[in-house]
Amino acid sequence: MIDPSHIGFTTPPTQVRVDAWRVQLFCRAIGETDPVYVDEAAAHAAGHRACPVPPTFIKALESEHFSSAALMQRMGIPLKSVLHAQQQFTHHAPIHVGDVVTLHRQITDAYDKRDGELTFVVIDTHYDVGTQRMATSRQTILSRRPPAPRSESAA
Repeated sequence: MIDPSHIGFTTPPTQVRVDAWRVQLFCRAIGETDPVYVDEAAAHAAGHRACPVPPTFIKALESEHFSSAALMQRMGIPLKSVLHAQQQFTHHAPIHVGDVVTLHRQITDAYDKRDGELTFVVIDTHYDVGTQRMATSRQTILSRRPPAPRSESAA
């Protein structure tokens, strides 16, 4: 079980500048071929002020902030017991190369299933540029309780 005092914990905000090279590497890694993400002329032709980032790129920005692993360690959850169960993104406006994104994360819920064998931790992340909320994400992490040690039976 998770100590309920962790629910509501919010990370201090961090600012991360979106770098074109990092977006290009991300696009290569995921197989994204739309030139709008890597070619400024294509981005301008599509009506953007600069290259937008692919929708899931914002997850990569978390690595420069307060990672999920750091949040699990803060809660005393062994990393070998966790699985990334789900992630959903809500985009309000495009984030572009050159934007300075302010991130903060909050542990918003934790609940058990199967009599505590499975614990789910819900983390919301907010991505802002200036005063505008650009996106939010909700991540659910599953932690499995380690099995009880087996006792040796007497012969």
